[in-house]
Amino acid sequence: MVGILIAAHGDFAAGLLSAVELILGKQTKVETIGLYHGDGFEEFGGKIEKALDELDDGDGVLAFVDILGGTPSNTIFRYLQKKKFRAFAGVNMPMVIQAVTMREVMDADEVYASVLKTAAKPPILLHEMFEEMQQEDNEDEI
Repeated sequence: MVGILIAAHGDFAAGLLSAVELILGKQTKVETIGLYHGDGFEEFGGKIEKALDELDDGDGVLAFVDILGGTPSNTIFRYLQKKKFRAFAGVNMPMVIQAVTMREVMDADEVYASVLKTAAKPPILLHEMFEEMQQEDNEDEI
């Protein structure tokens, strides 16, 4: 099974996993690492390296970080030089749901491609959807 690492500022990674598990149930082979005030770059990097080692049982690892250019993404860049895995910046809940639901039936490259398709979808603008629904209701009344 493909391992999943989510690294982000503060409690975002843990909160994201908590939300995913609320929908899909408890997950195995998923690690979250939060970066907090006072955490050193080396200390944080050690946590990332340990998680990557523990998560990779030969099926590969997908790593997710919150924003490009922050310490989590910069740390992942550093470990991409040492280890082979795929990584995304700009993680959101649909991406993680896609990864955890596909990782038992797909290999790492297939899960990566599947998550990439999910990530490429534009946001849904609820206010526009609402306005369209109202217009359709008004047209039905005529």
